[in-house]
Amino acid sequence: MDNVTISKKDFLDFVEKKIQEGDSKVIGVVGKGSSYVFDRLESSSRLCLDYDVTILPPKKYFQPPREVLLRFITKKADSYITENANEPLTIIGIHYYDLAAISLMDRAFSEGNRDENYLKKRENSLLIGMYPTQAFKYRFAGSVVKGVQPYKAADLMLADMGDGNYTVEIVTEKGRAYLSSAVQKPFTYSLEELENAKKRIKDDQKIPVPIEMSPDFLVKNHGHPVWEVFGEKCYSCGSCVLVCPTCYCFDVLDEVDLDLKNGKRIRVWDGCMLENFATCAGGHNFRKTKAARFRHRIFRKGVNLPLKYNYYGCVGCGRCAHACTSSIAGPVKVLTYIQDNQ
Repeated sequence: MDNVTISKKDFLDFVEKKIQEGDSKVIGVVGKGSSYVFDRLESSSRLCLDYDVTILPPKKYFQPPREVLLRFITKKADSYITENANEPLTIIGIHYYDLAAISLMDRAFSEGNRDENYLKKRENSLLIGMYPTQAFKYRFAGSVVKGVQPYKAADLMLADMGDGNYTVEIVTEKGRAYLSSAVQKPFTYSLEELENAKKRIKDDQKIPVPIEMSPDFLVKNHGHPVWEVFGEKCYSCGSCVLVCPTCYCFDVLDEVDLDLKNGKRIRVWDGCMLENFATCAGGHNFRKTKAARFRHRIFRKGVNLPLKYNYYGCVGCGRCAHACTSSIAGPVKVLTYIQDNQ
């Protein structure tokens, strides 16, 4: 992997140039009140790479909250026309844990029956990652994201060197081509200085159980009282799963227009913490209690996804803990409670 240096001013000028060229829609992190969101950039002056966390992860560009899959004429089974709205997309400033989440989603949507709606959007995207420069009190990504997983999704990675420069790690040839017109300087830092810049911001939290041991730890505590104790406090609002970068469950619905002649099939976000998520034909709900749903969410991230993909279903962003009105959703809090109450 090659490294180059770009001053912050030259990087913003480069982003502005890309916006004006219009070859792809440019998305970046921007301020929204006291928070941050990913949004379309009309000017590089709005780009803010010095942020703690965004309200929603960038997965919304690959799995939109509401997406039309096909349109049809009622009573004509062969009338359907599929849709897959996508356009070239560049997303700037994705923290490494959100890139790890995207690599998990890439795996999930490409195995078995490939999800072309998701995969076409990913093929048309270029992702520029960023190591955090601001602390976030709920983040524990450093104790769950290991190895090269973020680099499986990134094309370029930025590290703020603290002296007015970014080091840019060129991860893919696609990223190299994109960056070719930027004003670049030779990489003159040591690798130790680069690693220190990546780890400059320490996490405020750490999971109490080594991530490699969490599947066995959770299985052994399948019957622990924690599920009832925390489930009792849950409002089943679904905030924790809707802000999660690795939750990709969805529902598919048919909507018929008021003329009763035309309709569309849509895909919308769904979540296992919602009361009727597990309701099936006949009205049976096989995760009827809040405790059962709460346990399922934690087990899916800490047991099921690691067994299926060898990726942990939690990347430690801390959004769930921040969004939860009952202050029970954070995996660190759950695992700590179990450990303290053996």
